Amino acid sequence: MLNPSIRFSPSNVAALKKALRQQYSNIKSSHLDEAIAASFGFKSYAAMRPTLHQVSAYARLIVVTDHLLLLLRLEELGYRNIPPEAVRRLVWTIEFPDDRYDNDVGEIVRARRRPAAANAE
Repeated sequence: MLNPSIRFSPSNVAALKKALRQQYSNIKSSHLDEAIAASFGFKSYAAMRPTLHQVSAYARLIVVTDHLLLLLRLEELGYRNIPPEAVRRLVWTIEFPDDRYDNDVGEIVRARRRPAAANAE
């Protein structure tokens, strides 16, 4: 199963939380923080927060969001019967504000991915 990868940045984490809150308004804000951290492989939100701010200031880090880890953490916090497929679809449809690449780097990547013309040598 494929999971979306996103740029690890405060604004992308906030966009993920906002989308989850709109879909699942019964889940407490702090519980969503914990579940989002778990979806990135952190043991807690407290462990993720300093890393998030330090890395986003100095490096471009791409992380994979794992909706099953998010759901497991929510189950530990008492939220049961959330359909995994609905969460997976939600995460795939979020418009994240920070692209994987900056404009200049993105153009270079797109240019490298373009196939060569059939008649090019």
